[in-house]
Amino acid sequence: MSKLMSIVLASAVALLGATTLAGAAASKKRPTKSPTVIPVLGAPVDVPVGQFVKTFAYCPKGYYVTGGGVYNGAIAEIASSPTKDLHGWFADGTNSDPAGRTFQHRAVAVCTKGSPTAAALASAASAARLAQQAEREYAARQAVAAGG
Repeated sequence: MSKLMSIVLASAVALLGATTLAGAAASKKRPTKSPTVIPVLGAPVDVPVGQFVKTFAYCPKGYYVTGGGVYNGAIAEIASSPTKDLHGWFADGTNSDPAGRTFQHRAVAVCTKGSPTAAALASAASAARLAQQAEREYAARQAVAAGG
């Protein structure tokens, strides 16, 4: 075998080995994928005695809310619903602690990757109207109870 042919053959074997090793290393490294469903805990909000306060948990960009609730401890939950645009969850409540303590509450959202359907958006708008109605009814009952 000529010296030139030996060099070409050795180079080809080296190149083939290098690409095979690079391919093997690349195949071991898995691409990172965003989770399909994630929980989101909103920021804590102080609720002083006698106050009616809302709290929100918002989904990150590229996600929409499919469920949620409230983490509230001693707060009486009045309404809990998705936001009209399905980008988050809100909850509101009141504090009627007889000892006069301030408590916190937080909204919790369950977010799914993707975009909501038109039917889901229509349903969210309806849920938002019902939540607003519940808030108005609660406020009216509180005003009557307070003698106002």
